[in-house]
Amino acid sequence: MILEVALPVNINQNFDYISDEDIKIGCRTVVPFGNKKLTGFIVGIKEATNGSPVGKKSQKPGINSGLRKIIKVVDNEPLINDELLELAKWISEYYLCSFGVALNLILPSSSKISAKKTETFSRRSPSEPFFIHTSEQKNSIEKITEALKKNQSKSFLLFGPSDSGKTEIYIQAIDFCIKNNYSAIYLVPDVSLLSQFKELLRDNFGEAVGVWHSSLSQKEKNQFLSRLISGEIKVVLGSRSAIFLPLKNPKLFILDEEDDSFYKQMQSPKYHARDVATQRAKITKGVVVLGSATPSVETYYKMKTGEIELLKLTERIEKRPLPKISVINLKYTKRFALTKPLKYAISNALLQKKQIFLHINRRGWATVVRCSVCGNVVKCPKCSIPLVMHKKPSGLLCHYCGYATTQNYSSKCPVCSGDMIYMGFGTEKVEEIVKKIFPSTETMRIDADSEIPYSKMFRMMSSGKSCILIGTQIVAKGFDFPNLTVVGIINASSGLYSADFRSAERTFSLITNAIGRCGRGLSTGQVIIQTDNPEHYAIKYAAEFDYESFYEHEAAYREEFLWPPFIKLISITLSGKNEKTVISQSEKLAEKLDGITELTVLGPVPKTASYLASKHRWQILLKLKESDFPVVRAGLLRIANSHRKKDVNVVFDVDPLETV
Repeated sequence: MILEVALPVNINQNFDYISDEDIKIGCRTVVPFGNKKLTGFIVGIKEATNGSPVGKKSQKPGINSGLRKIIKVVDNEPLINDELLELAKWISEYYLCSFGVALNLILPSSSKISAKKTETFSRRSPSEPFFIHTSEQKNSIEKITEALKKNQSKSFLLFGPSDSGKTEIYIQAIDFCIKNNYSAIYLVPDVSLLSQFKELLRDNFGEAVGVWHSSLSQKEKNQFLSRLISGEIKVVLGSRSAIFLPLKNPKLFILDEEDDSFYKQMQSPKYHARDVATQRAKITKGVVVLGSATPSVETYYKMKTGEIELLKLTERIEKRPLPKISVINLKYTKRFALTKPLKYAISNALLQKKQIFLHINRRGWATVVRCSVCGNVVKCPKCSIPLVMHKKPSGLLCHYCGYATTQNYSSKCPVCSGDMIYMGFGTEKVEEIVKKIFPSTETMRIDADSEIPYSKMFRMMSSGKSCILIGTQIVAKGFDFPNLTVVGIINASSGLYSADFRSAERTFSLITNAIGRCGRGLSTGQVIIQTDNPEHYAIKYAAEFDYESFYEHEAAYREEFLWPPFIKLISITLSGKNEKTVISQSEKLAEKLDGITELTVLGPVPKTASYLASKHRWQILLKLKESDFPVVRAGLLRIANSHRKKDVNVVFDVDPLETV
């Protein structure tokens, strides 16, 4: 028997091997590949012709046949069904990767099926009816369930302000699925949100719920897969990669906070969970629900053009008032982390035993360390990016590659021995300032560096105990804390000065979602926005809760300069240790691509972080019509493959979120 095997390598073909065993399509097998052993998926079975096997030869000829023999079979039964094979084929074509790489996304080779079960939950109140607060919620759930009843492949945008009841609609849609023997995937953008939604789903659906995320150990993942394949799990709650899980009869795909950048995979292949969910729903004739208070411009554009149906929620549940917004112009005040109005708001909230959230999207203590004499900025030796000063542990850290040093440059410049100054402030410095001003108040800092687990933060905030929470965008989305009444945004305009065309959208989203954390209980919330650019439309419209005006302004700008959603983008990054080789290959590749008439080629140019993790990086940006993508796809791959060298890595990013 000759097996056609898809391997997780960047070669756009499958490979033939011989087997004496009967194996089914969709099972995994370990095979020799050069001098390595790789695990691949069986995607086809061939028969010998005229006594000789057919198919492509592998690296080394086998005995008699010219093909090599498989080493062992991993699975007795297929773990990848026809639906997932079709999804992997789409991923490989759309994201310009091999079929084997796409299959490895869906079920990594390290995954095994365990007989042991993971944690199970008991449904606490199965007889308790769901409560619909508004006619808008009722209309939304009716439209979603109607599409599910009709077996329609359909996408909805569930658009409404924070605390407008989107989660209740998700729960009702999931309940409909379970009652009709369907299953559902519920994605949240970050692991930090899982604690909150895990409790909610457990209360409603008990042991039918499974939780999936990257922090699970391999043993926990294997046990999870055992429950999933047995059909015990009907609802998967997870982060980005959960969209690939081999769930039985999946019909509902929910992406909460659909505009969040965490849904985009930053390693190759650089898929977006939203687009994968949409394609999977087309294959299964299922429903996608994209929920957000700040939809991505691309999603809102698809709603405007009729590709996605709008489900709109216009007010908060129980008619709770939106918080009061104050914008503080930092141009006319001293550059303190906490201005006088913000300190007053915090003091007043603490007197009332309320909670406060201070948002700053910068980690560390000081964001730049610079010499006061020669102006030298201390940079990472591997990335040429300014190092960030941290207090715990003390030292300088590169936020790109992780390079760290215990030398803190506290006094003298390494170049001229001048005095070093520490500029900017991150979460650590804000925490230090807050503790000095409010020494008797419990303070928590949540960012990528903090040792406090998300679950502890969630329990503390859910308890309602008066405290001050300091955090990055990790905390700005999704959480529901009824006793949080004050939000302070330390520097709302810090993200506006990026060269990326999406900087305004990111700023608007971050401010809006930070605002949405407060005033979700009985008390009216108050938000203090500190900025040195209060006139910018992203800040102005965020303070006015006016997404539609923001969209119209942003869409007009993007249409004029041909940015998505009015054009398709593909980014190609070339990287390597030898800068001259990277530049040379970038120029040759760009010249070849320029010969494709459907493409507008921008570059090559060095990336903003042009030296990262000891590698030089250059970028070519391609603009094209969406309708031309299927036509040019094969040509793109062929040209790029012809310019690959051992010492130069070529990475495609279709629909990139970052372009600098």
